[in-house]
Amino acid sequence: MSETSPRHPSAVTVPQALGRLRVALQDAFLQASRTLGLTAQQAELLCAAMAPAAVGDLARTLRCDRSNVSHLVERAAARGLVNRRSGDADGRVTVVGLTAEGERLAQRFIAALEAQTRPLCARWPDERRQLAVELLNELSDTLDTAASQARAGRPGRHPPPQRRDRPPAS
Repeated sequence: MSETSPRHPSAVTVPQALGRLRVALQDAFLQASRTLGLTAQQAELLCAAMAPAAVGDLARTLRCDRSNVSHLVERAAARGLVNRRSGDADGRVTVVGLTAEGERLAQRFIAALEAQTRPLCARWPDERRQLAVELLNELSDTLDTAASQARAGRPGRHPPPQRRDRPPAS
């Protein structure tokens, strides 16, 4: 194994490790969702809606456009996986919750993901599992903060790329 191999821990940077994790997570989500007859996005919606939430909140959680979430919700409702109701405080807000079938599929999806990591977690003592959860949450929080700052135009945001067919804005 070469010194720059991705399997050699000291040669992998945090961004490289995150890239590997992203690909592995995408595969894990695809495998788990397909066994349930769902797309990964549908499974993610079901997990996000385990606690009833407004469409806008689901869009922020899932990091996608409200219209995309609305379409996902519409398809899930047609399958009997979610129900929609007006918000208590604002009738214009659509709140999404799981049906019994949606709850069952969300739980089965989570169980399928847990089954994929069970061999690793079984070898780890409780303290290491807890540390892994803490580190993953800290990474997620840090990346969420950076993304929020970039969207808000705060320092560290890169300007949008210029189109080549137009002169730069003055």
